[in-house]
Amino acid sequence: VSDCNMEISAIFQIAESAGVAIEYDEDGTLTDESINRFHEWLVHHMDDSPFHRLCYDVSITTQHINDYLNDNGNDAALTIDAIHGMTPLHMLSMNPNAPAETIAALLNANVEAAFRLDNQGKSSLDYAQEYNVGGLVAMINVLCNRRQQYNN
Repeated sequence: VSDCNMEISAIFQIAESAGVAIEYDEDGTLTDESINRFHEWLVHHMDDSPFHRLCYDVSITTQHINDYLNDNGNDAALTIDAIHGMTPLHMLSMNPNAPAETIAALLNANVEAAFRLDNQGKSSLDYAQEYNVGGLVAMINVLCNRRQQYNN
């Protein structure tokens, strides 16, 4: 992960607010020690929330989501992590590497997840708007299609 990507990623901001000590060099870049602390925190902070952890993986695919849901049921999409009050959809929406169709697949599993608010009062739609615009478009498409299904 490059310094630039970490500075703008939502997960980095969460790490900082969780108490990960962040230090900068004189030129404004993160110190190697800060990057190491961030990586250590990242590896372990979601140990009790495997689906959330999967959703922030940089190589997440629709197949990964479908496999997890097949093994654990669609209600897994509504699992709330104890630290941030987020659903897996929140995490996936914050992942700038998550393909739009992967976000849509998770939303299709349980549309209710789109309307759950985390501890900061944000929905997965809010995070997608900020970090994954393609995912936001896919989410709106899913929601519009569901609305049409209910109207017919």
